[in-house]
Amino acid sequence: MKFCETGIMSSFEGPKGSGNAPDRGSDLSATESTSLSIDNVARMFRLSRLTLWVYERLGLIKRRNRIGKDLLYAWTDCDRLAFIVKGRSAGLRVHQVRPIIKGLEPTASDESIRLARTRCVELIDLLDRRHQILRAALAELRYLDSQLSKANGIVRDRVPLDPD
Repeated sequence: MKFCETGIMSSFEGPKGSGNAPDRGSDLSATESTSLSIDNVARMFRLSRLTLWVYERLGLIKRRNRIGKDLLYAWTDCDRLAFIVKGRSAGLRVHQVRPIIKGLEPTASDESIRLARTRCVELIDLLDRRHQILRAALAELRYLDSQLSKANGIVRDRVPLDPD
């Protein structure tokens, strides 16, 4: 499975929190072969060139071509970076998501795929536990805020930040 088929980029929040993935154009088959310069990719994901180089060394992304002095990436690499960035913002480390990326390689062995699935389940459980802890902490803070508001005679009409 290619990353572009998973829809990872479709919900990636761009550099300014626009909620939009980088524009790929309307023809997916044409964009799959489109490559991007290291500077554009670094800017798009707010990552340094050094970070991209480290991810290359770890085998998470791959240079597709070189034009002059510019390293070029494919949209598949952007999908991978979107996944890495989302994972990191959720508190995951690169080494935790690496087996998943490796398992999605077109040439991945059955063992790599098995390890990737195992890691997926582990990370889902980990993030679910964190989510429960955060929801409990938020509920407690909302309760304390309401108690403090009452103590000061302040009445607040608030819309819950997380309606779930």
